[in-house]
Amino acid sequence: MRPAHLVALALAVGGVGLAHAQPAVDESPDAPPAAAAPEAAPAADEAAEAPADAPPADAPAADAPAADAPAADAPGDAAAASPGLDATKTPNANVQAAPVDDGLPAWEPAPVSGGGDATGSATPGNSLQANWDAGASPAADASFPWFEHHGYFRTRGDLFYNFDLDTTPDAGVGSSPVPPPTNGGDSQASTNLRFRYQPTVHISETLRVKSTLDILDNLVLGSTPDGGAIGGSRLFTSRPEVPIETFSGTQTPPEAGINGYRDSVRVKHLWGEWKTPLGLLAFGRMQSHWGLGVLANNGNCLDCDFGDSVDRIMGVSKLFGTYIAMAWDFPSEGLVGFSGQHDNINQRQGQQFDIDQRDDVNEWVIALFDKPVTREEQEARVRDLNEVRKPVFDWGVYTVFRNQDRAVENSSSQPATGANDPAINSLNSETFAFIPDVWLNWEYRPTHDTRYQLQLEIVGILGTIEDVPIGALQSKDEVVCTDESIGADEIDNCPESQRIYQRKREVQQWGYALEFDASYGKLTYGFHQGGASGDRTDGFGVLDKAPIDPNQPLDQDLTNFRFDRDYIVDMIMFREVIGAVTNALYFKPYVGYNFVQDDREAWGFKVSAIYGRALEAQATPGNDANLGLEFDAEVFIHEFDRFRWSVAYGVWFPMAAFNRLDATGRQILAEPSAAQTLQAMIGMQF
Repeated sequence: MRPAHLVALALAVGGVGLAHAQPAVDESPDAPPAAAAPEAAPAADEAAEAPADAPPADAPAADAPAADAPAADAPGDAAAASPGLDATKTPNANVQAAPVDDGLPAWEPAPVSGGGDATGSATPGNSLQANWDAGASPAADASFPWFEHHGYFRTRGDLFYNFDLDTTPDAGVGSSPVPPPTNGGDSQASTNLRFRYQPTVHISETLRVKSTLDILDNLVLGSTPDGGAIGGSRLFTSRPEVPIETFSGTQTPPEAGINGYRDSVRVKHLWGEWKTPLGLLAFGRMQSHWGLGVLANNGNCLDCDFGDSVDRIMGVSKLFGTYIAMAWDFPSEGLVGFSGQHDNINQRQGQQFDIDQRDDVNEWVIALFDKPVTREEQEARVRDLNEVRKPVFDWGVYTVFRNQDRAVENSSSQPATGANDPAINSLNSETFAFIPDVWLNWEYRPTHDTRYQLQLEIVGILGTIEDVPIGALQSKDEVVCTDESIGADEIDNCPESQRIYQRKREVQQWGYALEFDASYGKLTYGFHQGGASGDRTDGFGVLDKAPIDPNQPLDQDLTNFRFDRDYIVDMIMFREVIGAVTNALYFKPYVGYNFVQDDREAWGFKVSAIYGRALEAQATPGNDANLGLEFDAEVFIHEFDRFRWSVAYGVWFPMAAFNRLDATGRQILAEPSAAQTLQAMIGMQF
């Protein structure tokens, strides 16, 4: 897509430019108290939303110890759904497009909230949050089953310029994890779309089934022509009468393995909920989100790309004034029956089975939180903020326990064909991870047009991999001595302080995010700051390399924590080039102003700056701590709960951390130059 086309999309069509980097902020003055949400069972995944009072409810599924963030959450993405939950300030994006539920959704029709949240705030310009529980008509209540329909449609245009930072040599790799465009170009531009459909089947007053389907998920416009070198080179889409793309006559539906790597329709989630007198029981594959979304993020913002899911059985209830959620998760079952292996283990058209329990990853989650969930609690919150004018406080704590005895390795580059595939090896692992996470939220509205909010999420991943399940490592001696005069057969003579356990890894990772957001009339401002631990070995460990490098057996520690990739803090530096916040501290002030602001819409702008500094300088390409300084700006038109249009521009000035050095690490071969992006987006929600 040519840059001129992107500009046309942004200006003429109203193409949407959602600033990837600016977290949403509830900057509006007190709106009339929103209608209280219908009573809901305690929700474990309400924490899902980042901001406002969407506290933790679902516990994210812990990531592999070496990985950055567990995916576990409660039944649905929390704050995103009910009108009583503030889904407006997701740190991961300017717009919360999410659908559906809050995990403990309302079981009766709720009045329309009028674009506000449970606290009575309209959040102009920062969120696209519909009142999902308001669609139940009297007729629907009278007869079961009935369907509730929600979702969004978005189209995004992106222009990326110089993301390889001009450090890539003619032969070899540069200091940026992003390779340069093919054929020596400097820019990349494209437009993509997604239709997310999230229906709910209400079976009875206490039973319902929820799902998420993505249709043409992030499909790049023009990527499936019916002929030419692209369309015609694939077996089932070839049209010999279309010799080159210039004469392509149509676009064909994307099919995985035929003319794309994704099918046209992808089922992301499917789970059931049963409301009982004791609380809520949820079971199936559901969205995963907790707190601000640093550890686990459901990706339900309008500009998000990923989204965490968890296979889970979870119960949520209230005890002594505090909500408690307990979950049994299924992060991985290892080998199961494969198609084509039709025997007593895997019968044709029958049920597949887990082939071996020893390679299962086991996970248990316990979450405690205190925040408004039921209608009465939400009404009390509205009164406290907008009438009594007193500060309010929410909190949540969850802990994740995960272990695995053995792991499966595929030594072939091809997908496994079955449990008897000679390339499949079952290796010892003995992995354990403990993941604690704390979320805090404070909010105060001293006057009608003044608001302050402070949120904090702190997470740690602590664990041990006794025997890394990678064949290249398990073939090495378990213990070696730094004293090279002592051989492997004399290891007993090596002092403990000089022993290196080549196949063992200690996991010690931490990360945190702090968000201060405020508004005064039409003015919004705030400061976001966060950090993630790093590792001493070369590389960031997101887009440039795997967290465990079998070629570095002496690296016994896994210390680089990575923010969830849907927790978006900028447009270029962390989101596109590094891949996520890792091995870094960042500092981000912002300011915005709404020229037009009422209960239905807002027209305004927001500008921000972000500086990044590495914690482990020796891990960066240039062996320097200064990552760079980025400036982002966005203008938007936002009709609450229905429509958002925006155009955003970002420029990043990379610093010495992205110098390309010679093999000795002493001489600078190339210094990075600025990277830029222009992004446009239009989104509609129902």
